[in-house]
Amino acid sequence: MSRIFVDTWAWYALADAQDRDHELAQLAVEDIIERKVELVTTNFVLDEATTLIRYKLGHPAALKFRATIRQLSQNELLSIYRISEAQELAAGDLFERYADQDLSFTDCTSFVVMQELDLNEAFTSDHHFRILGFTLVP
Repeated sequence: MSRIFVDTWAWYALADAQDRDHELAQLAVEDIIERKVELVTTNFVLDEATTLIRYKLGHPAALKFRATIRQLSQNELLSIYRISEAQELAAGDLFERYADQDLSFTDCTSFVVMQELDLNEAFTSDHHFRILGFTLVP
C-alpha cells in the first residue's frame, strides 16, 4: 500500500468549510481514499493542526477534529508517528541549515520522518515541502 504524509495545511483545509482550499482538499482526500493510500502524520503536526483549528474555528471544531483523528487511526487509515528525541535533534539541524527558508520546526520534524519512511508525497500546499524535494498533493 502506498502512503502519503498529511501536513497541517490539509487537516485545516478539510476542517474549515469556509477555507479557500477546502474544496480542493476535499477532492484530494477523496482521491487518496479511492486509491487506498495510507495517511501518515506525526504528533507534532496533529498538535499544530489541533491548535490552529481551536483558535480559528473554536473548541468544538477542535474536539471534532480530534475525534476524526481517533477514528481514522482506529480504522487503520492513519498512522501517527511520535517524534523521537533523535528525530527532534535531526529536525533542529534542518531548522538551522535552512534558516533562509522560514521553515517551522514542525515542518522540519515532518521532513525528517518523511525521509526516514521514504515518503515522497505530502498532502499539503506548503511550498517548503517542494523545496526539500517532496511532491505536493494536490
